Amino acid sequence: MRCMVSRSVLSSAALAALLSFGALEAHATDYPTAPPMPAPPGTQEDWYLTIGGSIRAVPEYPGSDDYTASPKLIFNISKASSLNAFRSVDDNPSIAFFDTGRFRIGAVGKLDLGRDQDDNAKLRGLGDVGTSVELGGFAEWYAFDWLRLRGELRYGFGGYEGLMGDLAADFIIPYQSWRFAVGPRLSFASSGYMQAYYGVTPLQAVSARFVGNPLPVYSAGGGVDAWGATAQLTKNFGNGFEAGVYGSYYRLVGDASDSPLTQSSNQFIAGVSLSYTFNMGKSWW
Repeated sequence: MRCMVSRSVLSSAALAALLSFGALEAHATDYPTAPPMPAPPGTQEDWYLTIGGSIRAVPEYPGSDDYTASPKLIFNISKASSLNAFRSVDDNPSIAFFDTGRFRIGAVGKLDLGRDQDDNAKLRGLGDVGTSVELGGFAEWYAFDWLRLRGELRYGFGGYEGLMGDLAADFIIPYQSWRFAVGPRLSFASSGYMQAYYGVTPLQAVSARFVGNPLPVYSAGGGVDAWGATAQLTKNFGNGFEAGVYGSYYRLVGDASDSPLTQSSNQFIAGVSLSYTFNMGKSWW
């Protein structure tokens, strides 16, 4: 059963969660004011696993103006020297294979759960978009102590096939056990993804019309599909625990915005997160 939420409820829930974080008493660890530095050459560092999740209010499908609750996995593996590096709530699960402290390169993945034609009346007759796995690489760079730049490039297969990518910049402000960050976002995708989520094939148009959902044939090409911004506030409670609240705004553009399936080009996401980090010991690889 889907959980429907309004934008006002979203804002109230996020504010309540933020206030509750401030009311909690815990032995917190201060966030660093600069990017971590790599360990001295020859040092074998411990590795740390961060795992957790977030509950988000998201559009029922890309382009919808109705919202539903959705979980998201938090997963990250890092060396001890990068343990307190900034990680955004919308970073996809990743592991760095090359890390100088200010510059990191590694592997990244994402699980796209797809789209069900029963999610919304606008989708009736279109069939489902199956679950897809996206695998690829990422690179991030601390241009300054307070500015992180990150890019991801992934290839998806399953419910759709094609390239997807994200570009992000985050302006970071730490204060004791709190850390605030805000920055712009840009996403792009090839035609395989765009057609799956925003296109209508001739067969789908006939099927949709048959069930009382008249839609024109529409071909969605690749390119930039959205731009926006994300703001987040996290608190380090110490002993490995970290919690946060966040919100994102995205504006669909191009073929994504022009699609007959798009009810609103303005897309919002809001949520709360909780994660735990623990020491896995020395690496075996």
